[in-house]
Amino acid sequence: MKTIKAFAVSLLLCALTIVGLHLYSGRGFSAEGKAGTWVSDAKSQSGSTLKKMAADENAVLIFGSSELRHGQGSGFHGDTIFDGADMDPIYVGKAGYQSLTHAITLGAVGSQAANKKAVLIVSPQWFKENGVKSTAFEAAFSEEEYIALLENPDISQETKDYINGRLQNIMADNETMSEKVKKAREWYQPKDDNTAEQLGWLEQKKADFHKVLLEEKNNYKVMAEALMDGISNHRSKESGAKLSQATWEQLRKEAETEGHKLSDGNDYGMFDSVYKGTYQTLIANGKHKNPKYTLDSMEFSDLECFLSICREEGIEPLVVILPFNGYWYDYTELMAEERSTFYEKIRCIAEDYGVQCADLSGNEYTEYYFEDNSHPALKGLVDLNEAIYEFYRKDKTE
Repeated sequence: MKTIKAFAVSLLLCALTIVGLHLYSGRGFSAEGKAGTWVSDAKSQSGSTLKKMAADENAVLIFGSSELRHGQGSGFHGDTIFDGADMDPIYVGKAGYQSLTHAITLGAVGSQAANKKAVLIVSPQWFKENGVKSTAFEAAFSEEEYIALLENPDISQETKDYINGRLQNIMADNETMSEKVKKAREWYQPKDDNTAEQLGWLEQKKADFHKVLLEEKNNYKVMAEALMDGISNHRSKESGAKLSQATWEQLRKEAETEGHKLSDGNDYGMFDSVYKGTYQTLIANGKHKNPKYTLDSMEFSDLECFLSICREEGIEPLVVILPFNGYWYDYTELMAEERSTFYEKIRCIAEDYGVQCADLSGNEYTEYYFEDNSHPALKGLVDLNEAIYEFYRKDKTE
């Protein structure tokens, strides 16, 4: 009898825990406070979480890669600058996230974006022959968001066909991922009654259940990672303050002061600690010469796909062009003239789509601009965040 009671109590506690987790995770996160600038796979891959955050009229979806994490807690990162400001940034991505992943995410959540603005931070290091590496793409891939993209009536069949073709190519050597994508298209891509059979009743129920299960699982992941990282699940402020020009000028002065302490001991425009810890030995051994970037990179087509989705969703994008670290890339023998061709092609694509650019490419040799061979820091982060904020404030009258 005691055993039965103990089992019943355990079962009840388990049920209450599951219900509690469901209710807690279902509340979602506000874009206000630290959740917005929190860099997390779980958040980036949970379409339902991002939709709730993007419903904030002051929120801006900011898509990027490893630069979103670098500089956290430095005073120049968005986690500090935008804390208490009138703009609520939503960081999407981390290392390995590039245009194609972001295109899928935007196609999944863009219709819920109240502010109808999005930022794509473009790193010149993305433009290798095949674009995003298959392993990086697969790690960043969200089945939940891909399904939402397929179901989104705003996204053209041409755009979906492009994405499906890229997935087929990238996942060619991964049978498990290929099967997931194939099943998703079979279950969730809208069908023409005249040319394709509709799902049977049982198959439709399986598809519906699978989608709900994915969303719940991703919500739990967000909750678990947030708890581990100390990210709260509530609004942290009622109103935000505008950032003035004086704010940015003061930040640049502080970046200059900090740069003297951190970056005056090497000739490669990076932090001394990073130079001594990694790059000094590489340079002494003549490593990392002749990087394989190409103007024929598939990344350019993926960038166009992202901008096509912006157009189809009625979202105004800002393309931020990050600079190469000129000192480092001179060492690698990717010279300034060749580097400039990548910037120019990005600018031309943006112009073709009528899209605004925040072009930071003129800062390849700017003092105190980089943490390492590529990631912006200090003045670089100030410029990046100011460009994003000015884009947010554009057309606002108050």
